[in-house]
Amino acid sequence: MKIKGLLFGSAAALAAVSGVNAADAIVAAAPEPMEYVKVCDAFGTGYFYIPGTETCLKISGMVRYDVGYSSNSGLFGAGPINQNYKWTTYSNGVNANSSTQARLTVEAKNSTDVGTVYSWLQYRGIAGSVAGTGVSTGNTYNATAAWFHAGIDAGATGFEVGYNETAWVRFFNYGGFTDWGGLYLYAVRSYAVAQGKVGAFSYIAGAEDLTNTGGKTAGILAAGKGTFGNYEAALGFNYDVADRSWAGQGYVSATIDPVMLKLMGTYSQTSTSAYALSTVRGVSYSGFTLLAGARVNISPKLFAAVDYSYAFTPRYQLVVGNIGYNVAKGFDVLVEGRYDSDRVAGGFLRFERNF
Repeated sequence: MKIKGLLFGSAAALAAVSGVNAADAIVAAAPEPMEYVKVCDAFGTGYFYIPGTETCLKISGMVRYDVGYSSNSGLFGAGPINQNYKWTTYSNGVNANSSTQARLTVEAKNSTDVGTVYSWLQYRGIAGSVAGTGVSTGNTYNATAAWFHAGIDAGATGFEVGYNETAWVRFFNYGGFTDWGGLYLYAVRSYAVAQGKVGAFSYIAGAEDLTNTGGKTAGILAAGKGTFGNYEAALGFNYDVADRSWAGQGYVSATIDPVMLKLMGTYSQTSTSAYALSTVRGVSYSGFTLLAGARVNISPKLFAAVDYSYAFTPRYQLVVGNIGYNVAKGFDVLVEGRYDSDRVAGGFLRFERNF
């Protein structure tokens, strides 16, 4: 009986121990909540913190489809094979922005003791680049490009370097109000500038690398801008080192809701300067060029704009007008047309998705 009791007692003890271990096995600590994406509101909407860092990131993009027309096929410039076609969805030589394309943009910012450190990177895929600048597919050219800049914004002082729509182009707000912007210098170059803003006044000063242009070396530039409520004025000068010539540009603008107005003047000492205005047909202008533009917001979803340009040497006139409609949030339709003193008409129909 003693042996039997001992066996029963051992079995009971083992069962008790097994029960304790089984209970331990099924009891697990609740997982701590994890915040995978944390909104960063320090730099505006759309930013979020990169996990584990204090850097704020923003990702955006665009998909655009353009159907372009020109009464002179030379306007398109990009027809590497079928240059006689007046209709195309490929890159338009008048304005490289007017083409079927996609863009993906990544912005990163973080605050430091010396100011906001920022970087901007945009990848573009363009259908029908100008012949020779893209990759041949047998019957047309497709191109990809990466544009970028980075710098420090310390308010009154700052610094930016990159390869992008230059600081000069962005400082003067891309010419007029239409997509083509009228007769206006649009350039993508490598550059380095000092820049800043003090109260209502902002400025840029720096240099551009022009060595990717035949016979050019560098350009030096400086410009200032004042913003006073709904009114703005800017003036700047640049110098083509190789051409030994200078050029200047200035504008005044006003916003009288729902109308925006702008008057811009450009001057180039020579027609061979890297800063001289020119058309896709190879005509360059010296002396003065004027641009007058207006835009009216007809409704929260509908707007219309017009730009008129006049060059004095040689004489040339250009009128560009458009109508844009926001179909839904993130989806827009734009119709734009142009006509110049050479009796060349052109335009495009655009469908664009932004996110």
